[in-house]
Amino acid sequence: MSVVITIKVDKRISELIEKMISLGIAKTKNEAVNLLIEYGRNEIEKWINKEEKVEELINKWLKDGFPYKGLDTSDLREERV
Repeated sequence: MSVVITIKVDKRISELIEKMISLGIAKTKNEAVNLLIEYGRNEIEKWINKEEKVEELINKWLKDGFPYKGLDTSDLREERV
């Protein structure tokens, strides 16, 4: 059962929620807030750091080439959802 509530959050929390959505950790603000409540800010920040490192590596490999020869990298070129 879901209950609708309206809340105000600190700007840092709002930015964290937006980052969760942009990295694909959550699809909506609702999902992001529920994940924050369930896992806590520290766990979500760890998750975000991990996803940012993955995104950084993928972008580097797309720009500079994959560091290993002969491997299929087509899945790196697909948009991450």
